Amino acid sequence: MGICTSQNVSEKLDDKEEDYLKLDFNRFSTYQKLENIANNIASCNKSHTYLEQQIDKIFSSLIQRMIASRQTHILKILDNIENQKKQQFMTKLERIDFEFIDSVQKLNYNFQLFHHCYKENQTDAFYSNVIQSTNCLDQNFDLIKEQKVGIVLLCGGRSSRLPDKLLSDIGLPSKKCALQIMMERLKKILMLCNTYYLNVQASKNKDIAHYPIAIVLSDRNSEKIQMYLKYQGDFEFQSIYYIIEKQLPVIDQKGQVVFEQENQAIMTPEGTGSIFLQLNSFINKFPNMEYLHFLGLDNLVGLPLDPQMLNLICKQKADALCKVIETNSILDDRIFYSNKQFKTMEEWDSTITENSYNMTQMLLNDLYLSVSFLNKMKSNHEKALKLNQRYHCIKRGSNIQFEKHIQDIIEVTDITILHQTEDYALLIDDPRRAVIQLSNVHKRYLKLDGTQEEDLVEITPQMSYCGEDLKKIENATYPLII
Repeated sequence: MGICTSQNVSEKLDDKEEDYLKLDFNRFSTYQKLENIANNIASCNKSHTYLEQQIDKIFSSLIQRMIASRQTHILKILDNIENQKKQQFMTKLERIDFEFIDSVQKLNYNFQLFHHCYKENQTDAFYSNVIQSTNCLDQNFDLIKEQKVGIVLLCGGRSSRLPDKLLSDIGLPSKKCALQIMMERLKKILMLCNTYYLNVQASKNKDIAHYPIAIVLSDRNSEKIQMYLKYQGDFEFQSIYYIIEKQLPVIDQKGQVVFEQENQAIMTPEGTGSIFLQLNSFINKFPNMEYLHFLGLDNLVGLPLDPQMLNLICKQKADALCKVIETNSILDDRIFYSNKQFKTMEEWDSTITENSYNMTQMLLNDLYLSVSFLNKMKSNHEKALKLNQRYHCIKRGSNIQFEKHIQDIIEVTDITILHQTEDYALLIDDPRRAVIQLSNVHKRYLKLDGTQEEDLVEITPQMSYCGEDLKKIENATYPLII
């Protein structure tokens, strides 16, 4: 009788990376071989040349995952680490989802994130049913007053181009940071809505203190921002709900996890589009909530809980509403709407022109979503899967990172409103430019013509919701704070 070689687990395999790559994961015996290999590495088998000190066998499964995911370069890194630091190094690696980068099983086919998004160079575009909007004068304060709309401040990310941009003095006349401005604007709109009550003073603190507020943070800024808010007394808000963005490793063009100094794997936030599952707990705390406003702090003109936008999405019974701007600036990690499709652009597309017919709009991190739509998504597996599989490939030099954008959800909506605005001041990599943009918007509100760029104007959060109703200022001196 012959011997079934597929069940022979004693087959010799050399300890070389090219030999690991020959493993056929369609055969059951391969997994037995893989377990033997990992155990040998963990226990420092004499035939293995990578490691000089025994690694606890509890890391055997981790080593199997690295080999199966073609991340064997990590074993070479491990060989160069001081003996006393190897256990600590392996412990940190446990948080990396290697399978997600290389080969995640989706439905009945193999959805490979790296190969799908990068090697195949697929166009990162999608379509949606869109309603264009430019004018919106009516306002809806009732949704805010009755706490039927929650606010989610998007404060995560790496801030790699402008570190600490949310907490730094960016050059405004008031010296306030972006986070302070947004929190004070939020307090202002809540106080405005409280004027509907007969006893304003009695209701003010209660309604402000327990308003549904969530703040999205990253591992890099979570501690610093929470300490800042605590120092500010949380701006009188007592029920802030914190969401920490998940993280993914940065990879190189070979699909291998990239390490920096001290053998630390470079991790990057997965993006704001990854927070929807974490939002369930926040939504469940406020059963009365009908809408959510997702607001990034990178637009200094952004208005938390904009009553005009709330009126528009409510009146149109839309699933989503997003503010957009026309711009000539193409940024590699932004979503644009052009020629009836959404697209992440790294450079000018040949189809883009300055003609309004082929209008290109950049989506701001200023999105309103219907809670009923989010609840329906839970039972619509096709849409949920489609959203879960959408990632954007962001190239930073020779490195690659994958992100989800909050606006990706527009792809699975039935009706989305894109509201075009001229009011923006983008705090991305040049704070001076953002401050000038904000000043120019405020000058337009105050009808200040013929001024110089260095003549800065700042409308404080207490006056932010007055907009163009503000009176013209005569004989102004600069810098001007209203």
